[in-house]
Amino acid sequence: MTALDDLRQRCSMKLDNQIPLMLQYQSYYDGEPAILALLETEERQSFRKFLDESFENWCSLVVDAVAERLQIVGFQWGGSSDAAWAIWQANSMDADAELVQTDALVCGSGYVLVQPDDGNASGVSITGESPFEVTVLYEPGNPRKPIAGYKRITDYDQRVTEILITPDQIATWPADSSSGVPVTVKNPAGFVGLVEMRPQPRTKGRPRSELDAVMPIQDRIHTTIFNRLVATDFGAFRQIWATGVKIARQVVTDADGTTHEVNVRPFDIGANRLLANENPEGRFGAFPGDPLAGYLGAVQADIEALASITKTPPYYFVGRLVNLSADAIRAAEAGLVAKVRRRMLHIGENWEQVIRLALQLVGDPGAAAQDGQVLWADPETRSVAQLADALVKMAALGVPQEVLWQKWGATPAEVDAWKKMQAANAVVAAPAVPGQPAAPGQPAAEPAPAAAPTPAAALALPTGPVTVTAHTRGIPRRA
Repeated sequence: MTALDDLRQRCSMKLDNQIPLMLQYQSYYDGEPAILALLETEERQSFRKFLDESFENWCSLVVDAVAERLQIVGFQWGGSSDAAWAIWQANSMDADAELVQTDALVCGSGYVLVQPDDGNASGVSITGESPFEVTVLYEPGNPRKPIAGYKRITDYDQRVTEILITPDQIATWPADSSSGVPVTVKNPAGFVGLVEMRPQPRTKGRPRSELDAVMPIQDRIHTTIFNRLVATDFGAFRQIWATGVKIARQVVTDADGTTHEVNVRPFDIGANRLLANENPEGRFGAFPGDPLAGYLGAVQADIEALASITKTPPYYFVGRLVNLSADAIRAAEAGLVAKVRRRMLHIGENWEQVIRLALQLVGDPGAAAQDGQVLWADPETRSVAQLADALVKMAALGVPQEVLWQKWGATPAEVDAWKKMQAANAVVAAPAVPGQPAAPGQPAAEPAPAAAPTPAAALALPTGPVTVTAHTRGIPRRA
């Protein structure tokens, strides 16, 4: 077996192992998990309709609460900030980055492929890849050094094409090839351009998903709702009992000719039917219904546990705000904001790697910069009045104006536009100086009139010492 075949086999095995787990994560996020415990008993097969009505998808809310606050607004990359942002925009990453990050939050890993592309205006192609099709193989003991990237594509005819990326070459096993010999070309990038996004990496073991702690609670909620629907169905048509009724029987002949007796239902129960019993000692009654309070309380307790464990603000779940001040909202979101900032730390490192590889492909010196970083939108919820008041106080402390604009939430592109507008307004508003050309849009300055002679007495200053000894109604007095 060649080295390429060995890498291919190892990558394929890793992808085979990760797909079932990621399918499970995806089914919970989409609200499609099966309540397996309820499908094993034969009598509950009649309640399959209730299974379809039992899904109350909190998994999606928990993930989206984090995903919606992970918004990239620019890059701080020294002299290469504009080049990095241009590459980002040319590849529609404003939208596609959100897809990759959502996949990473749901499945624990998302993937981005960076490769040269002469058809792209930036010269680089950055694409989000499905965690169900790609994986990365790392050097043992070093999760930051990939040795191979792998992609497996299944077409509409269920034919499989495999692609292996190493720093030296790209090997492809076409779907219509029966020889098993790959088609290899030199890797023009010189590196493995497949980058794994890991919001919750660990020193050992697979990265964690946002749903790891959510799925057991979600299962409990689904089960409780299912049981509540069954109880509601029985409660709407409560079980009737009767005494003093003689049960009629009839003879039934089976297909093999054997006969046996079966009981005949004595009453046809319905809202528009009357029950009658000829036995004067007979009685009718109904079993009491279930008030359902226990089911509702159990779901509420599970939702509260879900909010606490995932650090999701409780008002996200109840769907209403009752006299909450801005400070109360901020306090309720403190845990979520801290979690989002932690995700920014790890995902930001992965995006920085993507930008470094992209800059390397276009020959930009910023590829070697180690101080580059991703600029994120502020994940906190603040009112305009709160933010403006904070910025005014920061300005009084001498914080530069561009920093204040960034704190306001302006993107690097907006900051550049505001600087140009500010410079243009300063030129237009500048007063004309005598003897110098007037600024565009300004009238020419009139020559300054000659100063009138000033009497010497008017310029005389006191020559003796002046001492302020007292104040009378705010007016200084000379000693």
